[in-house]
Amino acid sequence: MNLTFHGGAKEVGGSSITIETGHGKIALDYGIKVEEGLRNDLPKDLDAVVVTHAHLDHSGNLLTLADSEVATIGSLATRDIVSDLLMDLLKVHRLKGNPLPYASRDVEKVRRSWIAQERVGLPGMEVRLYPAGHVMGARMVHIKAEGKDVLYTGDFCLHDTEILDGADTSALPKEPDIMVMESTYGGTRRPSRDELVRDLLKSITEAQERGGNVLIPTFAFHRMQEMVRRIDHALESGLLRRYNAYYLSGLAERITAYFNEHTEFLGKMVQDDPAPFRYARVRHLKRAEQIKQPALVICTAGFGHAGFSRRLLFDWVSGEENAVIVSSGYVPKESPLSGAMDRDVIEDEGEKYPVRASVRQIELSGHADQNELVEFVRRIRPRKTFLVHGDAQQAEALQELLGTLTEVYVPSNGEQFTA
Repeated sequence: MNLTFHGGAKEVGGSSITIETGHGKIALDYGIKVEEGLRNDLPKDLDAVVVTHAHLDHSGNLLTLADSEVATIGSLATRDIVSDLLMDLLKVHRLKGNPLPYASRDVEKVRRSWIAQERVGLPGMEVRLYPAGHVMGARMVHIKAEGKDVLYTGDFCLHDTEILDGADTSALPKEPDIMVMESTYGGTRRPSRDELVRDLLKSITEAQERGGNVLIPTFAFHRMQEMVRRIDHALESGLLRRYNAYYLSGLAERITAYFNEHTEFLGKMVQDDPAPFRYARVRHLKRAEQIKQPALVICTAGFGHAGFSRRLLFDWVSGEENAVIVSSGYVPKESPLSGAMDRDVIEDEGEKYPVRASVRQIELSGHADQNELVEFVRRIRPRKTFLVHGDAQQAEALQELLGTLTEVYVPSNGEQFTA
């Protein structure tokens, strides 16, 4: 059995690994780096691709397999959301003036190739999926082949959130020969989720008291639904004072329909709610011109590099009464949002904007932090562990902590290992 790392090693983005045996070859994830577009370097001589979850850094390159006979394996929720995200990817490239050589019919081909089963038999190989936490529909992948057991975590978390249960380690296979595990926050320990939510509401309240606008950039899939529901409940219950509150994202509005349709993929607290994603206090808007200020606005894109969040960031960042709250833990250094956190002035098309607004990062992430990653290895007890989906610093910090629990490797892209 050969494992080859094609993307996501010592980096975040473009995740893809192949497993090849004497009987066949599969890919675990088939992602892109969104800012770089589709890839031509990923192998296409595959029997199947297993997609852990819908984020484009794990699924975005599926378009390049549209005309092949490669099966795609993943949860039903992942299939539906991947379809919308791929359609949006085509739209974004078209609007930027660099259209991709694909169309809606290719997205439909990807959808038709999908096997939405939790257990799939392939030649000489058995694939089984397990809930991973992280986002709706996310799955870990367990593979049995050539007398070996491989567990691929994809992105995961152990803690519960307001809408999703964390991964249940008691249900997972133990002592695999190989585990490939994410390390996004391998060198980072976070406060408890309750403490982070309190910090979020405190920062919003402080801006409200100043009469300012609050901008919360987020992602259309899962983070938007989670954040809007959180804010809506806080406004309805009195944890936040009444305020103009909106979310802006056509894509998020479409994806929210899947959240109402597929509640079986979500946490028990959501399944007991007859209308979990219908909001009483947060309104959906189609245009930024509809915002009545002062306002709290949750909008895409999540890194502030495009869409409503980019526009509102430059509109509001110079007002000292305003607040920008960054809920993502990972923010690309080249993004305007990163600039607003690190610099006194940010620039857009030659115009400079002084950063006077309060800019805070409150990491309401769906990834396991260092404590959870170490605890996960303790519970699973893998013989050999490869750390991926984390920059070299994060992966190497985690590697030091795991040395007494498992053999640990931090691979590079292009490296191959024989099991």
